[in-house]
Amino acid sequence: MKPKSHSSKPSEKNTDPETQLEIEALMEEYEMKLRRKMDMRKSETQDEIERKKDSFYRRILKNELRDLTKSTGEIRSEEKSIVGLNFWISLFISVAVIVFVLFLGDDFAVISENISRFIATKLNWFYVLLSTSFLIFLIYLVFSRFGNIVLGPPNEKPEFDDLSWYSMLFSAGMGVGILFWGSAEPMSHFLNPPMEQPGSIEAAKVAMAYAAFHWGLHAWSIYAVCALGVAYYGFRKRKKYLVSSSVADATANKSTRKLVKSLVDLIAILAVIFGVSASIGLGIIQLSGGIDYVFGMDTSNLFGYVLITTLVTLVFMISSSTGLKKGIRLLSNANMLVAIALLTFVFFAGNPLFSLKVFVDSIGQYLSRLPLFSFMVEPYQPGYELWMGNWTLSYFTWWIAWSPFVGIFIARISKGRTIRELILGCLLIPGLFSILWFSVFGGTAIEMEMMGDAQIGSRMLEKVSLGTFIMFEQLPFSQITSAVGLLLIFTFLVTSADSATFVISMMTSEGDLEPKLKIKIIWGLILAAICLTLIIGGGLKALQAATLIFAFPFAIVLALIARTFLLRLSIQKKSERD
Repeated sequence: MKPKSHSSKPSEKNTDPETQLEIEALMEEYEMKLRRKMDMRKSETQDEIERKKDSFYRRILKNELRDLTKSTGEIRSEEKSIVGLNFWISLFISVAVIVFVLFLGDDFAVISENISRFIATKLNWFYVLLSTSFLIFLIYLVFSRFGNIVLGPPNEKPEFDDLSWYSMLFSAGMGVGILFWGSAEPMSHFLNPPMEQPGSIEAAKVAMAYAAFHWGLHAWSIYAVCALGVAYYGFRKRKKYLVSSSVADATANKSTRKLVKSLVDLIAILAVIFGVSASIGLGIIQLSGGIDYVFGMDTSNLFGYVLITTLVTLVFMISSSTGLKKGIRLLSNANMLVAIALLTFVFFAGNPLFSLKVFVDSIGQYLSRLPLFSFMVEPYQPGYELWMGNWTLSYFTWWIAWSPFVGIFIARISKGRTIRELILGCLLIPGLFSILWFSVFGGTAIEMEMMGDAQIGSRMLEKVSLGTFIMFEQLPFSQITSAVGLLLIFTFLVTSADSATFVISMMTSEGDLEPKLKIKIIWGLILAAICLTLIIGGGLKALQAATLIFAFPFAIVLALIARTFLLRLSIQKKSERD
């Protein structure tokens, strides 16, 4: 017996034969699944089956099938109505935040501190559990029958070669942050560990493990969840590259669906705007401090911040005008090559054998402690909660705030790759490179502090933005390497801002893969203004607080994306690449 709702299937004039067959197969598969689960010997079972069809699961399935019957024009019309309003709302909120921060002045720094403390003590369990759940979910997908599904037509080949793909992944996902914290974070954990004896061998091991934990699998699993949802619905279901496309319709009411999807996209846009603004702000603080430290100038003031921000904005707007395949791709490749060259120099100029040992040991320390770290909140030790709020939660909320930006960007450049390729590419390569970077930069700095004559730890902790340059000072050709480091920070800022404006413009332009230049310019100026305002209004704490505020609602959206994606895959026939 067919489900009753099957009688309301779309007419032949609205669907091609292939789509009609898929609808028939999915309807039959759903009924078969119900029959396997239930005892058909009972007389009331058939009535129960009918009731099951009206359940939450059935309504979602019905709405998914509804998309298959729509013409591309109908889909675009619905998305246009969702996106149009969000452009103006997000623009208004961004301007309002700028005015609010300027009005509060120094008081905003106090508010930022209170927000950070609240999240550290009240929501630490939520972020740790959510991030770990995403990692477990992705590992399941890699080894499941869904791993071979192609993000695009079954015979689609990857749009970008592996080198360009990995370079763009890394430049967008980490970029300037790894330069900012490469030496300073391991040194901070070494001298101020959460529970170990400061400056001890155990503290050194834990320092590298924590750095890997903060920048490794958990960070990239957050990105990958968003990327998978957007890529799957964009390349396989004809949807635009909007976060709302990845969230299933949970209601049959058209007005409610529209409201929910509009809200999801608005949350994603705001998370990107303030998450990326905060990261660019960190880069500008480091660039300004580095220029002062290396060249003896005075740019760590309002005029200097404005000048650096203006220069970064001009360059990324020029890059943005050239499009994705030229500007961002070429800059990302150049960034990766310069980063590898700088990494190679520090490796050989320091103690190569020691760095190699630290790399191997760090992988072991990280993997052995990963199960513990993945669920660790230590409610019995308030001191750890405070440390966790300053480090682990700051990072996790940062990755969540960046995830709509990086996720949509990864989705855009991953057409033709399988689900397994995308997940492994996101988790393994950037994760290993991050551990290598921290092993060389952080390991070299810790070795100088532990075994050498240079006591650089206290100087690093006093001014974390100068950590990398303080370490360079202990190596040969410090002026040259510092100058290269400054250049790399600048180009990473440009690619991050370029990628971010590209994604925000996509999200406020109906998911257009080639958004108009004037939209990019508007958002580029908004990002620059927010970044400057937060730096002036409270510095590092203000930047972190802005990320924390807008990351929380998007964390819930990410959970919905994962749930929707798994639900949709459960009724999707496996597509194999020829």
